[in-house]
Amino acid sequence: MALQALALVLAFGVAGALASVSIRQISERAYRADVLGELASMDDEWRHKGVGHLPFTVAKRSRLWHGFEYGLTGPGGGYLAGDPSLAALARAGWTRPMAGRRLVLAYTEPLPGGGWFTVGRDLTAEQDQMRDLTALLALCGAVGVAICLATAYLTTRWTWRRLDELSSSAALVTAGRLDVRAPVKNPAAPDEIDEVSLAFNAMLDRVSRLVGELRRVTMDVAHDMRRPLTRLRQKLERLGREAQSMPKVAAQVQRLDAEFLEILRTFDALLQLAEIEGSARPEDLVNLTDVTERVTEALRPDIEEGGRTLEAVMEPAIVRGDSDLVAQAVVNLLENAARHTPAGTQIVVRVEANSGAPSLQVRDNGPGIPDTLKNLALAPWGRLEASRSASGSGLGLAIVASIAERHGAQLELCDAEPGLDARLLFPDATADGA
Repeated sequence: MALQALALVLAFGVAGALASVSIRQISERAYRADVLGELASMDDEWRHKGVGHLPFTVAKRSRLWHGFEYGLTGPGGGYLAGDPSLAALARAGWTRPMAGRRLVLAYTEPLPGGGWFTVGRDLTAEQDQMRDLTALLALCGAVGVAICLATAYLTTRWTWRRLDELSSSAALVTAGRLDVRAPVKNPAAPDEIDEVSLAFNAMLDRVSRLVGELRRVTMDVAHDMRRPLTRLRQKLERLGREAQSMPKVAAQVQRLDAEFLEILRTFDALLQLAEIEGSARPEDLVNLTDVTERVTEALRPDIEEGGRTLEAVMEPAIVRGDSDLVAQAVVNLLENAARHTPAGTQIVVRVEANSGAPSLQVRDNGPGIPDTLKNLALAPWGRLEASRSASGSGLGLAIVASIAERHGAQLELCDAEPGLDARLLFPDATADGA
């Protein structure tokens, strides 16, 4: 905007200067024609009446002043009539002498028998007119700049408002809202921004279809695979009961059953992740403290049986979301802390109100996660060990991240020094509105 204003000021300044020069040139040509016309009239006068009558003619015309100035000298250079400053000019041609305090455009010619005769035109009126014209041009320029700047501001503001709408739509899509579309003001005759919005919406339509097809295929595969696996595990359970008399076979069957159970849990997690990603943002008010306490007490026996300690520190906190999904997030964070820490680890669950923006924190003093692997830990199927020999599907934290996204929350993995500090930072429930 500042550059536009500077360009406008320079443009009006150049235009004003050119207009002023042009007007001066036109005025001077007109004044020269007037002076030469008056000089021709005076020449006719002394040619008819003689040079000796010229002083009387100059005195008469000076007394009846009609915009011309005169100067007359004799053969010896002595003053005869007119303005003395003009009579002192003793060279032929155009000059701009000062006659008192007035600037005069004068033309001087020699007289027969000696002496000089000068006719001039007072430029005072022209100077006053140019001064008024310059002021008028400056005023017009200022008004023009103001109008142009106001128009540019309104146009730019309207353009930026539309770009902000497009940017807001892109931000919502980045947050996972694939149902959002950029506004189009005039689909029948789109302008440049409408064309960008239409291309953006076409891209989102394509992405939404691909994501929907991928989610559907994923859920179908998970459902189709889960049924035969469930039947196979039921057969293993019957085989295990029948093999009670053969300890070695029973042990092998038991290990196979545990592996199939892990596979079924993986498919359950996969189905749950697809379901969460395909759901809309929940808007119910949830008592985060009650949900966290209930989950913590339910998992406490298993965690403490594994040789770990579990501590809960709760403040009253309300979030906007789905209570089942919030509970699943707490379950996954606690199971992740218990699964990937050794016996003797201390796990602390903390809920803080934070002046209306609640947070859920699950902290342990175990081995933690290196900074370079934290993004991998949040990715679906992310496993920190290259061999993937540890139990787990690699979907636990990915499900928590998806739940956080659906709640407008943020999942952070911080260093507990030592250990891991997993935090769910929820938005203000009252700010979102019901």
